[in-house]
Amino acid sequence: MYCVIQEIERKTEDLGSPKELEVYTWSFCGETVYDYRHSSEKFQRPIKKAYKISLHKSYRENGKVKKKQYSITTMGYYDIYEFAVEDCVHSGKIKDLAAELGVTEEYIYNLIYKKLNPLYEQIKEEYEQTEEYKTSRKHSEIIRKYNEAKIKFEQKYNSMKFNRCYDVFLNLRNKDFLDQIKKEYKQQQQSYENYRSYYSDNYSNHNYNNYSSYQVNSKSNYNDEDKKILKKMYKKLAMEFHPDRNNNSEESQRAMQIINNLKDEWEV
Repeated sequence: MYCVIQEIERKTEDLGSPKELEVYTWSFCGETVYDYRHSSEKFQRPIKKAYKISLHKSYRENGKVKKKQYSITTMGYYDIYEFAVEDCVHSGKIKDLAAELGVTEEYIYNLIYKKLNPLYEQIKEEYEQTEEYKTSRKHSEIIRKYNEAKIKFEQKYNSMKFNRCYDVFLNLRNKDFLDQIKKEYKQQQQSYENYRSYYSDNYSNHNYNNYSSYQVNSKSNYNDEDKKILKKMYKKLAMEFHPDRNNNSEESQRAMQIINNLKDEWEV
């Protein structure tokens, strides 16, 4: 058994990759989004060759040598570079053929690739010299850098709005929007620092303050029903006196310390 690859001529040219990578805009919730797409204009692929792939098996019948041919698929010139044989033939066809011939599917594919690989290398070398290939690689690199910058932006600012500021070529399109994101990020960082500082101080002073009437008791005197009510009371007090809601005033900080001490005393 052996593989035969027959070159045939097609009547029409194929269309290849898009010629341009474009920026286009659309609106979401009143915000302009800078997205990208490939142009509708594509490269013409001038080579009209295609390759018919088949398996041939010789056998004897009544003392005569005969040959049986099994058609596998037909692949275009550029298909051989862009796709695997498995992509161009139904897997059930190879499975049935393997069962009929008493071989494995892997054996059949190995026969095909042994014959196809030299042709693939030739087409690869030719195609990678074309303007289409160079343009396609250029577009892929642009998109890769864009996605890399997008991920870094999202990780730094915790914002999914990179494409409100930059286009796919990493040109800054909306400086005001970027400044607003940076401003909100700075405010969030400051709030976090205040929060961390407050609770750090509160923890360190928890058992060493001078408010003896609010020291933690060794055992709570409240039953489960009482604790449900006390928990609601705590949440309301904490919401009202939280420093973040009161400009981080000294009074709110002291009130919050007292409230937290009560929470520990109530064991809620």
